[in-house]
Amino acid sequence: MPRTSSVEKPRLLTPQPVNMQRLVPPSFLLKHATGRNVLLGVFLFVAFAGFIMPAMENDIKALSGGVGVIDLEFFYTPARALEMLSTYGPEGIYLYLIAQWTVDLIFPIVGFFMFSVFLIWLGLARWWWLGAFIMLTDWIENVFITIMLIQYPAFSPELAVVSCVFTMMKWSGIFFSNALILFNGGKKLLAARKTAFKQSNSLR
Repeated sequence: MPRTSSVEKPRLLTPQPVNMQRLVPPSFLLKHATGRNVLLGVFLFVAFAGFIMPAMENDIKALSGGVGVIDLEFFYTPARALEMLSTYGPEGIYLYLIAQWTVDLIFPIVGFFMFSVFLIWLGLARWWWLGAFIMLTDWIENVFITIMLIQYPAFSPELAVVSCVFTMMKWSGIFFSNALILFNGGKKLLAARKTAFKQSNSLR
């Protein structure tokens, strides 16, 4: 009898499940994602963003004729970065460097804590990494701005472009995180008020 060759059937490619472990927040963030710590994070963030950082920027503006810091620009061309650098002067550059590696070294950590804990507390644990993203892009941005400050009056347009990319990434992360917090926080507040309204009606 002739031999029949066994032909293997082609295997169907099935989609692999997404590894959700990568989106699970670290245990220390889950542990501290409480309403009290959210308020603490917001308080510290407002203290830095509303008082400490503006005070440092005002000192630099006093030496630069009103020109602010590069960090607060969402977008800047190499020409704009060079123009801003040229206004600071030696003393302004010195103050800027101090700010970069004191308050602006701590502020990203505060932002990481506030955004991550707030998002987890709102039930958006899969977005916790936005806090880490903002912190890391802010630190990397600081490195490139520091190099530009130290090198001035020498200037590298390529360095300014890379710095601007991380600046835009930082601000995009902040804007997106704030949108998530405002939208889902509003939903949570409305749901809580609706529940309280139903409970008050049931007691009548």
